[in-house]
Amino acid sequence: MKMIDVTPSEFVCNTCAQCPAVLETDSNTYVIIGKKLSTAALAAVEGRVGADEYVIEVPKGMIDGLK
Repeated sequence: MKMIDVTPSEFVCNTCAQCPAVLETDSNTYVIIGKKLSTAALAAVEGRVGADEYVIEVPKGMIDGLK
């Protein structure tokens, strides 16, 4: 799978405290790298996460910056 980094410039690792990333794939999908959710946050989405899924958190502005 080919991936291209499309992370908005204000969110690249050397410009913010977190290090999230968004990669666009040649399969018409996005791969998102973010922080693991806390135990409390995971409890809030209990029952919605499949056995083959992970839940992550990224700054809202990063997604907004993709538009």
